[in-house]
Amino acid sequence: MTESPKPAVLPVTVRATSAWFVGAAAAALLHAHLEGLKTAGIIGDFLHDTPAGEHDTDFHIRWPVADDVPVRVRLTVRDVPEQDGSRYELTAEAEADAHADRPWDWAWLSPLAVFGPPGLLRDICDQSTAARFTPPNPVPRTAGMRDWLRETSASPSSTSVLVHDGDGATCSDVHVREGRAPGLMGRILECRVPGAQRQSVNRLLQSTGVKLPAGGALILPSRPPRPPINAETLAVKGDLTRDPAPLFDAVLRYASEPWPAGGRVLDRVHHLRTTRLAESDGGRPSRTLANLEEQRPRMEALTTRHAEEQALTRTFGGALEDALRATRDAEGRERAVTEELRDARARFAALVTTARSGALAAALHTVGRRLQAAERDAEAAEELLDAQTVEIIHPRSRLAAPCPASARPLTAVVPNNWEELAHQTRHECVHLVLADITETTRPLRGHPLEQVWIRRTWQTLGALNSYAAAKTAHGPQLLPHLTAYLRWPDAATLFPSTRHAPRESTRLMASPRLHEARCFPVPRTIHPSGRVFMGEHIRIGSGRPPAPRLHLYDDTGGRTGQIHIGYIGTHLPSLRTN
Repeated sequence: MTESPKPAVLPVTVRATSAWFVGAAAAALLHAHLEGLKTAGIIGDFLHDTPAGEHDTDFHIRWPVADDVPVRVRLTVRDVPEQDGSRYELTAEAEADAHADRPWDWAWLSPLAVFGPPGLLRDICDQSTAARFTPPNPVPRTAGMRDWLRETSASPSSTSVLVHDGDGATCSDVHVREGRAPGLMGRILECRVPGAQRQSVNRLLQSTGVKLPAGGALILPSRPPRPPINAETLAVKGDLTRDPAPLFDAVLRYASEPWPAGGRVLDRVHHLRTTRLAESDGGRPSRTLANLEEQRPRMEALTTRHAEEQALTRTFGGALEDALRATRDAEGRERAVTEELRDARARFAALVTTARSGALAAALHTVGRRLQAAERDAEAAEELLDAQTVEIIHPRSRLAAPCPASARPLTAVVPNNWEELAHQTRHECVHLVLADITETTRPLRGHPLEQVWIRRTWQTLGALNSYAAAKTAHGPQLLPHLTAYLRWPDAATLFPSTRHAPRESTRLMASPRLHEARCFPVPRTIHPSGRVFMGEHIRIGSGRPPAPRLHLYDDTGGRTGQIHIGYIGTHLPSLRTN
């Protein structure tokens, strides 16, 4: 049987959410609850599965949400003992009728209300175990307000609604949960902004273009935003105590718009569609015929594409082999020059320490000239390696098969300065999250090799973006990490593998000071502390200091599905400088 293709965007037929159960033995309680629902006829059937070697429990459920609407549900529960609870991921899809897909109807009951096991607190937001969907949540005071706004807008499966408790005309009696559609349970996070705190919130929201009106409400736009952002439709003005209907209508309208989804959510949808453990017998024949008919044009297109690839392979195969051979030669030369440079530095340092006479001073001068020559050779070797990398990219890009999920190639115009590099990265590299590099790149400005470093950094960022896109398209089994991508024959954008260091040494990791120097900020969705160790790095420049480096955290297999660039700047302190 032909497998359904992985969706590129979240289908309108799907309801996807994630949050927390707070309490013990969630999987066992959920199993007992589903048995009761099956006996009562509320659900059709269910199966559960615990993949070997994993801590997750998967429940596959068939649920007649309405008389003529069958729904398939996959509910995954993972115990997190250190937080006294379990994280769950729920994906549900209404099966298509004979004519067209059936969009998810928010008038249906929320799956959370049906499948949530009694005895567990289950309205906890996925972003923080302190935020709940049922009661209104107070917006933190000034100290943590900025981080809170960033994190709640980055929630992959919920929408935050800010309600202003105005001075005098209070709207504390207006609760979004009382007027929302039934299906929005576990989707809307209601947050209260008291009194004059509205001004602080609006200052922090200036970059988004939206504003919380006095005595009104604001739907906090998601990150990344759903284009285009219409600030007028997100803000609800007027006296909500007299007429809360505009607020309820705005929330329902926003929830019905196309929902942004990362690679992890799309993987869950793909798994739900391809794992038919809870499928009705009557649905199999129609699904099989639909799959066969759907795959017919794809097979014809693949046949044509294969013939084209064979022609391209015959044309560019020889050129690709020559480019690969030249690249290996350039990498060997770079290794030899780097080793020679390291030895010259060691000899120079020893002579500086023992210099006591004019003769030794003359020897130091000679060694210094050799050191400078070795450094020039190292730069020349790296320039040659850059040229060979460009040579290999061209035939690869001609041979590479088109993929809908691949990253668009970056603009050929290399940025002129670090500010342009940061701006272009944030607009073109959708799979990268770049930290503020204004201060860390300041020591590099004005250096004779600054433009070379900017060009190499831009090349590196493009390769990282392509790696993340390729991993989303082909999966972590083919490309588990960046090292595998740099060795992948189909990589169309890359940089020399000799510049990549997957990790720091064990001795460096044992030093608390050096370890802390390589910890950089990330979203709290990755780590509760908001910081992670970034030992993986890429060498941007060689030779004497500043010897710039790029440090990163690869979360392409995690919740964000992105690569976080925490640092671009001079070589961080090491064992030699410790």
